[in-house]
Amino acid sequence: MIVYTFPALKEEIVKERPNRFTVITVSGRKCHLHDPGRLKELIYPGNRILIREVKGNRKTDCQVTAAWSGKEWVVTDSSIHSEIARKFLPTDAESEVRVGESRLDFVFDDTFVEVKGCTLVKDGVALFPDAPTERGRRHIEELIKLKREGHNAVILILVMRSDATCFSPNFETDKKFSETFLRALKEGVKVEVKTFYFDDKSLVYKGDIPICRDLLH
Repeated sequence: MIVYTFPALKEEIVKERPNRFTVITVSGRKCHLHDPGRLKELIYPGNRILIREVKGNRKTDCQVTAAWSGKEWVVTDSSIHSEIARKFLPTDAESEVRVGESRLDFVFDDTFVEVKGCTLVKDGVALFPDAPTERGRRHIEELIKLKREGHNAVILILVMRSDATCFSPNFETDKKFSETFLRALKEGVKVEVKTFYFDDKSLVYKGDIPICRDLLH
């Protein structure tokens, strides 16, 4: 199933990443990188990326869409996560819902959903986050609270590549988030992990993968 189709894309080579949200290409383009993660395995000098032109009143006129992993293109644009997530939710799902001190991504039929995008895979294991995220930890805490109050709570993880066979929170990068994630599992928060692959100009849903077995014991 195609979940997203991109406009025209152009291949470029990374020259440098002066800050987390900016990439300079060898050809001199200055592109926005819409992803809060480190992406050090994907965005580094000499690696291939795909960019697309963007319009509007902004400092950059292009946006990084995907990066080469050595085996496949990995989509690195988190601005499309909500649109992708909607493909798997009821059409009447409400977005950006205020809950406590946070905003959760979706709610429908007394089910609260938080979406997380994942680009890091090591030895077949999809890992999130790839940078510490206190905000992400708070989102999980809100889901735990909602579950305790009798609501349905879901963490929807979008793995933007096809080479993962299971998912694990990234203890090495963010121990607090990872411990909160495990607590959410024990509290009954549902976790869905969906994988995708890039095909020409489209992002295609591949299938769901489980939580890595050793985390369930």
